Amino acid sequence: GNDSFVPLMNQRASELGLVNTHFADATGISPDSYATSEDLVTLTKYLYDTHALFREIISLKEYNAYFEDGKLHHKAETTNKLLGELEGIVGSKTGFTLAARGCVIEIQKIEGRDGYIIHVVLGAEDRFYEMKKLIFLSNKATQNDSRI
Repeated sequence: GNDSFVPLMNQRASELGLVNTHFADATGISPDSYATSEDLVTLTKYLYDTHALFREIISLKEYNAYFEDGKLHHKAETTNKLLGELEGIVGSKTGFTLAARGCVIEIQKIEGRDGYIIHVVLGAEDRFYEMKKLIFLSNKATQNDSRI
């Protein structure tokens, strides 16, 4: 339950150096939960680099869950409109609350380059439009700078 799990979440956040992150519930929808874009990049990088299941889950556009007898239980679909639409996007996480507004994280691999870029948009009226702009500008900078 929350009473046991949430303190463990905050302890792990502290261990990861997420100094501007606080979890008030396990789902992240409490208005008392918060994180900065910098902390979200750190957390995303940690999870992406160390947890294969995380990489798999955030890359799926849809997932069919079945009962033990093989019958379809339900179909889960991503809320991320950009997954599969923009080149190089290998994973994403969306979020929305009235307090935080639209939020989205996209992980992008750039063809011909090692590594990946983590893009974060927080507090947007149109998170996908803002993310497209951010990725466009980032891709432009990446093309013009061999250090990136």
